[in-house]
Amino acid sequence: MSPQRKRLLLAATIGVLAAWVGLLVVVALQREPAAPAVPVAGAPSDGPLLGGPLPEGLDGRQATDFALRDAREDERIDTRALRGQPYVITFLYTECVDVCPLIATELDEALEGLGRDVPVIAVSADPEGDTEVAVRRWFAQRDLPDSFRYVIGAEEDLRPVWDAYYAAPQPDDRDVSAHSASMWLVDAQGRLRSKFSGGIPVPPADIAHDLRVLLEEAA
Repeated sequence: MSPQRKRLLLAATIGVLAAWVGLLVVVALQREPAAPAVPVAGAPSDGPLLGGPLPEGLDGRQATDFALRDAREDERIDTRALRGQPYVITFLYTECVDVCPLIATELDEALEGLGRDVPVIAVSADPEGDTEVAVRRWFAQRDLPDSFRYVIGAEEDLRPVWDAYYAAPQPDDRDVSAHSASMWLVDAQGRLRSKFSGGIPVPPADIAHDLRVLLEEAA
């Protein structure tokens, strides 16, 4: 394990208890996103998916699409354009010092283990703090692949995405990560298939496994 990952694991462990208290409160208040059910045809070709169970009724449903500005490349990203390949959606904020850096490292290591880039869309959980300058500074501090994007916007633009993916935004207190930090895996047909909690350390190999299953299904 690299020194950087050890430091991130330690920081995440310190912050995770406080984060979970906030998550348990806000998740209880979340509403289930409305989306038409779409059955998943066929079993995974490489064993069962390792991500935790999705909220009841969401497995195999169409993921809610969104179009937001990518602060890294200063262009608009529309998830409808990602059809034909699996991708990951997660929720971060640039001033986070524990859980968010760990999620970025886990996803980076997962893609490295996978041996190929898969789109990762980080959605801002902090519209006030996640400016274009802040996001670009965040990327400058990390060696992340080009497929890793970070979309930002005003609260009214981001809230429909938060609601659709059961994500609570970061409160005004930015010292402790208290937003929803799940990683959602979407298959090539745009369906929700797997979810990892970002509130605790996740083995990158497990994320890579699920992405490999989805890639093989799409082949």
